[in-house]
Amino acid sequence: MSKAIVPLDALSAEQRTQFKKLTSAPRISWPTAISWVLLTITFVGTYYFCGTGRAPLWLGLIANSVIGYVSFSVIHDSIHRAISSNTRLNDAIGQAAMVLVLPYVDVRLFRWLHILHHRYASGLRDPDRVLHGAWWTLPFRWMAIDLIYFVYALRYADKVSRPYLRVALGLAAVVAVVVGTLVAKGYGLQVLMLWFLPSRLILLTLGFSFFWLPHVPHDTTQEENFTRATTVRQGFEWFLGPVLQYQNYHLIHHLYPMTPFYNNYKVWQLLEPELRKKDLAIQHDFDIVPVVYPGRAAGTCAVTNAASAPTSTTSASATPTAASPRAPSSRTFRTTGSARNAAPRRAITN
Repeated sequence: MSKAIVPLDALSAEQRTQFKKLTSAPRISWPTAISWVLLTITFVGTYYFCGTGRAPLWLGLIANSVIGYVSFSVIHDSIHRAISSNTRLNDAIGQAAMVLVLPYVDVRLFRWLHILHHRYASGLRDPDRVLHGAWWTLPFRWMAIDLIYFVYALRYADKVSRPYLRVALGLAAVVAVVVGTLVAKGYGLQVLMLWFLPSRLILLTLGFSFFWLPHVPHDTTQEENFTRATTVRQGFEWFLGPVLQYQNYHLIHHLYPMTPFYNNYKVWQLLEPELRKKDLAIQHDFDIVPVVYPGRAAGTCAVTNAASAPTSTTSASATPTAASPRAPSSRTFRTTGSARNAAPRRAITN
């Protein structure tokens, strides 16, 4: 599918080889594997020092929140089998990383849910659809991602997901017993500060940075316009790249999901000339709402802010005031109109 969306014909033989290497799962992704080891050691150390009173609980809360947030890259790459071409090793690392954050979640069930998002992004069957809504409800939705996903899995279980759902429910029962026992023995404050509150903060930050932000303004489904439904963020890459775990080029991830997270920008650099021929939604610097750049193949430089795009397509033109090989800032265009992909919206029934 992605190869049809972004033709590779213009790439040289050397570039095609590089593309295949960047977007394929390695035998072992050493950056991800090493990150998992370091995160696990740090996590266990935090539990030991803070749980035994050798360090304050508030420090453990912060540490475990940060560790859990960063661990998501390990979990996420495992979901897409981007850690190792060895499936068992890939899933083992992903499940071990999941234990640090949400020990009652089976990574295979998460994979089933997340692949549905990739298939139906921003559409009616997207599990992440419920994570969008009125601004004041968003933090509560994000902090309950695990519960929301469980409800979705129970409601729409199929022959693929049911075995994994049963495992997850079993894990949840075990975790409930362990937590109940710890609370009964007087470790309730430690459980609250070192696990429960960090888990909510982790989901809150991931809900914003990963589940919600890359698809703003959520008005275009992937079925309607693949390259516009997911954004690219340009500017301050030295800072936002690590902070967003290199999902600032989230469109690349949707196009080539098996790409290890740290290769997203390299793939963008390789394919940028071809991607510029497509409609692109680009978030500049720290902007939330993207600027939509219609594909150059359409013979227009029309630019529109996604938040103000009308429902119907209107002709537009914009005169660039500066040329740059990189994405132009929204300030470099004098917009005289607006443009928008107007593919008919329809429910997904298959």
